[in-house]
Amino acid sequence: MRVKFLLISFLPLLTVAFAQITGAKYLVICNDTFNMAIRPLVEWKTKKGVPAVSVPLSQIGNTPAQIKSYILNAYNTWNPRPEYILLVGSPDLLPSYFFTGIDYSDDYYADMTGNYEIELCIGRFHCATLAQCSVMVAKTIGYEKSETMHDSTWFSKGTTIVREDAPPDPYYQADCRFIRNLWLDAGYTHIDSFISTQGHNRDSVINAINDGRAFVVYRGLGISNWWIPFNINPDTTNNGYKLPIVVSGCDATVTLAPGENMLGDAFVRAGTVQALKGAVGYFGTTYIGSNISQYHSAVTKGFFQALYRDSIFTMGGATKRAKFIMDSILPNQTRYLEWNLLGDPELNVWTETPRLLTVDYDTIVFVESTDFSVLVSCAGAPVPNALVCVMMDSTIYNYGYTDSTGEITFTFTPQHTGLLQVTVTAHNYFPYEGTVSVQTAGVEECLKLDAKGKTIEIYPNPTKSVLRVRYPLSGKETANLKIFDVSGKLIKDVALTASESHNDQEREIRISLKGINPGIYFLRLGKETKKFLVVK
Repeated sequence: MRVKFLLISFLPLLTVAFAQITGAKYLVICNDTFNMAIRPLVEWKTKKGVPAVSVPLSQIGNTPAQIKSYILNAYNTWNPRPEYILLVGSPDLLPSYFFTGIDYSDDYYADMTGNYEIELCIGRFHCATLAQCSVMVAKTIGYEKSETMHDSTWFSKGTTIVREDAPPDPYYQADCRFIRNLWLDAGYTHIDSFISTQGHNRDSVINAINDGRAFVVYRGLGISNWWIPFNINPDTTNNGYKLPIVVSGCDATVTLAPGENMLGDAFVRAGTVQALKGAVGYFGTTYIGSNISQYHSAVTKGFFQALYRDSIFTMGGATKRAKFIMDSILPNQTRYLEWNLLGDPELNVWTETPRLLTVDYDTIVFVESTDFSVLVSCAGAPVPNALVCVMMDSTIYNYGYTDSTGEITFTFTPQHTGLLQVTVTAHNYFPYEGTVSVQTAGVEECLKLDAKGKTIEIYPNPTKSVLRVRYPLSGKETANLKIFDVSGKLIKDVALTASESHNDQEREIRISLKGINPGIYFLRLGKETKKFLVVK
């Protein structure tokens, strides 16, 4: 696959006035307080190949109508246009929208057609302070970068919780069985099935989270918090980077009303940057109702159906799909709007224990027109649909997906020397980050050295795996060609000899460079030295 997609001027737009922005897939709307705190997340999204920008309220207005107008204009005019919307700030600092006769919902900002169903994936960082915002940024980046690579078994562990009614609700346990079966099919190694009638309680949940769980699912009654015996305090968790996604299938445990706090924002706010805890995302409802368990059931199951059956692997994509599933079989505007996401809508969700990628590419390129190929594999097998992004300051920004052979080729021209960054992400693979040295073009393609008055030619330069040496020695003439690395260490010593049958004729031999790392090396013949490059 060859990609020619160059955005020379995109990266500076991370910080310039919003009127100059012409495209981004990931749009952050933030209270001005958090404009700098959110920057590391914007940079990471952009670096991995999801062009992102952050726009403060001071540049677009702070009313719901003004915010919606800006998003709608971006959706209709930008290229690329937004697919993900992240609101940064508690409702006191960045308002949600109040639907008359219903309640608050952020769906207003993601509905581009006016029919209440959302076209964009949307989430919110429910933060009231800089410290809380920084925690949510650290959780999101840490989750996506898999900071727990030393212990990744927790990605294959999950917890379901049932706070049973009297008489028993017909949906609670059935929903959890549905989810458990999806996890078992995905190879989960441990699943907790907590239920109030069997003596499980909040301590059971805290202990499970501390051990590391990919998901925590609650079905039962609750308003503001889950009801006894599962009335949990997320601040008592101690799970570090082992951060679950929490799905809460009950009445309001998320609030988007000014001045209020509930279990949802407590989960995502918990911890400090130095000691993370709680959850990376929380999907729950903002409304209260009666006889609505079937609606909660459809969305709760729909979220996991999206991940494990429909191959929708972003958190916002799965929440959007879950709401669509519910509304398709049980149409109800109130029940649709009540489900809101606290967390990053573009978060790539782990659905099994991640594996390591092998990424191959030339580690040296030159300041000239370049076809740059990246090959992505795992255990010798190609990895298709891996997102690859190459970028260099504000001058190169290319991204695309690998083809069925695990390969993608970009065409670009570096503007100067320096480092080109290569980032590769794929579902259920640890992300890869590497660099390429961009060097001045014009190195000698064919090196010429003198031996006993005769010219010896060595090529190609740069080379990947072999040097060819052409020389005209005859009779008993000999010469020694030595290869040194930049530290002066002798790497190879090759004797050049001639035979009687080759008198006065050129000979050519091949010198294998297998096992030699890419970089700069030196050829020495007698007192003469030439530089050559090994690339991979």
